[in-house]
Amino acid sequence: MTTARRARLADRFLGVRLTSEEVDLLEGFRRARELPSRSDAVRALVRDAAPARPSAIELPASLGAELEELVEEGFASDPRAALEMVLALGLQELVRTHGERWEALRLAVRERRERRERRRRADREGRGLLGR
Repeated sequence: MTTARRARLADRFLGVRLTSEEVDLLEGFRRARELPSRSDAVRALVRDAAPARPSAIELPASLGAELEELVEEGFASDPRAALEMVLALGLQELVRTHGERWEALRLAVRERRERRERRRRADREGRGLLGR
C-alpha cells in the first residue's frame, strides 16, 4: 500500500533489532494509529519525537476541541488529518465563492511571472551581444 508519506522516497535503511515486547508495542501503536506498516509506525514515532517547531501555529482551544471531535466521530484519523481536511474544504469553498476574483488573481500572477521572464531573457541576450 502506497501512502502520501511514502511518496517521498526514504534514502536510509536502518535495521533495528527489537525484543518481542517492543514488537508488540510497535504493533499496538501501528494499529491504534491505523498505519499500514511497521515502517510507517516507526516514521510516525520519529516525527512525534521531533521537538515542536517554533514556527508551528498554535490553534485556539476551541478549534482544537472541534478537530478532536472530528477525530472522535471518525471523520479523520488524528487532529492533523482533521485540520488538513478542514483546510481543504475551506479552500474549496473560498474558490467556489470567490472564483472569479481567484482566477483574476491567478492571471495577474501569471502575467507578472511571464513579464519577469521576458525581461530576464532580454537582459541575457543584451549581455551576450555586449560580450559581458
